Amino acid sequence: MVIQQSGDRDSRGGNAMRFAQLRYLEAALRTGSFRQAAKELDISQPTITNQVQRLEEDLGVILVTRGTKGVRPTYAADRIMPHVVAAVQAERMLREEASAISGLKLGTVRLGTVPAGSQSILPTVVKRLLTEFPNVRFEVDEGPSKMVVRGVLSGHFDVGLVTRLPGIELTPAEDALIHHIDLVAGRLVLSVPEGHRLAGKDDFEPADLEGEALIFPAESSILRVAFERMLEGVEARIVYATPNAEAAQAMVRAGVGICMANTLLDSTISGKGVALVPLPFEWARASTSAIVRKDEARSSAVQAFLRLLREAAKTY
Repeated sequence: MVIQQSGDRDSRGGNAMRFAQLRYLEAALRTGSFRQAAKELDISQPTITNQVQRLEEDLGVILVTRGTKGVRPTYAADRIMPHVVAAVQAERMLREEASAISGLKLGTVRLGTVPAGSQSILPTVVKRLLTEFPNVRFEVDEGPSKMVVRGVLSGHFDVGLVTRLPGIELTPAEDALIHHIDLVAGRLVLSVPEGHRLAGKDDFEPADLEGEALIFPAESSILRVAFERMLEGVEARIVYATPNAEAAQAMVRAGVGICMANTLLDSTISGKGVALVPLPFEWARASTSAIVRKDEARSSAVQAFLRLLREAAKTY
């Protein structure tokens, strides 16, 4: 005997909830737009709209509100989204594991990374992974550490590469849910115009920045947190703010002001109008670290990626 809930149909009726419908809902609410979700999933917009409507009918609740600024989740959607995300991840892992068992070695690694990750260890690891698993696909977003952490916790990223500083937690309440793998070590420095009074100074103190023109990083950057901590009790004069490290260096080179920089970035070099001043603080020891959510099952492709990250870090 088969017990069927009211409102459902069997496979012959074709109205049972599908994994695809959950994927469409997750993408629409994450991007805030049916159009963007359709573009990301490479399907037509009417298809994604109709399937989300069918999902609403199957569940008997309204899941999205539609307006001129896109789509937003309803209360019902907020309640079920953790289960939707878990189901989407489970389906993806099921397909990838089945492919691995059959010898196809298919898979996807969804990665969020800070610029320091893209410019240090990541190129070598990606090349090695694609050589070993030529059919693995990468989906990569680059941004500040806070964006990467939130993406890992929400399930949007399988792995994140972030900048870590000793004693400075960007998202303290969330760090307990994340496992860190330190990979590459660098250091924070001040980038000043050549000929500046601080250039070559080996006994720097935060008070030396009193009244200096400063170039600040993005608010969600861990460099911003470090800069603000260093300037406690110092009257800061912020003349420019940018999330782009290369733009900050260009401003220094032009004599606009001083910025904080990470030596793991290609743009952090002395010469050509720029001098680097080491910061003599314990928290200035920067590292690029991989992060994953604790106690989360990982696909074969993600496990291979983490293995290659660890191997590359030993010889970097």
